[in-house]
Amino acid sequence: MQTSNKQEDRQRARAKRRRKRRARRVAWRISLSVLTLVALVLIGLLSAGYAAFKGPSRSVGDLLTVTMLETSALKFVPRIYYSKDEVDAIVDRNSLTAADSETDTSLIVIQKPTPTPDPEAVQAAAETAQTPEPEVTPAPDNLLLSEDGIEFYDVTGGTYKGYMMVVQDPSRVSVGVCRDRFNGERGKQLKDIAARYDAVAAINGGGFEDAGGVGNGGTPIGLVVSDGELKHKGNPGKYNITVGFNQDNIMIIGQKMSVEEAKEKDLRDAITFGPALIVNGEPANASGLSSGLNPRTAIGQRSDGAVLMLVIDGRQASSLGATYADLISIMLDFGAVNAVNMDGGSSSLLYYKGVYVNKGVVLTGSRNIPTAFIVR
Repeated sequence: MQTSNKQEDRQRARAKRRRKRRARRVAWRISLSVLTLVALVLIGLLSAGYAAFKGPSRSVGDLLTVTMLETSALKFVPRIYYSKDEVDAIVDRNSLTAADSETDTSLIVIQKPTPTPDPEAVQAAAETAQTPEPEVTPAPDNLLLSEDGIEFYDVTGGTYKGYMMVVQDPSRVSVGVCRDRFNGERGKQLKDIAARYDAVAAINGGGFEDAGGVGNGGTPIGLVVSDGELKHKGNPGKYNITVGFNQDNIMIIGQKMSVEEAKEKDLRDAITFGPALIVNGEPANASGLSSGLNPRTAIGQRSDGAVLMLVIDGRQASSLGATYADLISIMLDFGAVNAVNMDGGSSSLLYYKGVYVNKGVVLTGSRNIPTAFIVR
């Protein structure tokens, strides 16, 4: 009986070992199949990428390259197919060069609001007037909303959709910050920055440190001035255009502006990014594509002082995005004398009265950012 039990134990042990060997073989085959599938997918993607980047159409390769170089997560992709010198050559032939000139403040003549007439005087004039009532000029087809001195326009192009917000009174536009002192803590969503100032509207502002593409939006790039107070004077780095408003509510554009220069120009609000799109009515010189197709934010000012705040959706089936050249064209159409590109990509958002007007890229609704242009 004891011998029989030992034989059964040995048989069970052998069966257990066989099951383990079969399980290992099955797991190995599954792993090998998955690895083979992944390898085939990667080979397919690399082959498709090679055809796109290195195919017969240089413009396609250029567009993909400059578009991905503007993203946080996909900067490495063009370097799979091109050497550093080739990438640099693509950037050089698809770039934007703005005139390095001082802002001519005389080009902006801010219109003072028309005083509200006395109702009784209006009624008396209407009763005695013999002339017919003037014809009312119809609103543009793309005007979506006009209230409280703010207008919204639908903006569309071949590869993009977005919105232009026109603020008639430039004194209402200022820079909002996520906190009084930047100490590396996480930034805030656009709606939270707007709420901090009880602002009715806002667009995202300047760039921020984003090492590895996972920045928390807590440290802005370059100069930041809010309500006349210096908030940050960090190194501007790649983006070296400072844009803001002086005490006369005129937009000022400066390159590599120091704290001392900001004080000399009497800036009440300013942030740093770029490039400049239009300076003193002169559009920047666009070479090739000028840039990639991406979500965009820009700010400008008309000759009557009205502030133009533009946001373009991108990285979506309905709106791939816009180039810098597209932004220039839109701003010129709206009469901009000066205009500057702001941070784009997943930061690009337009906020108005508690909601985001455009779709944006981030699923959570807004990226954490340090600065914004707000409307109070």
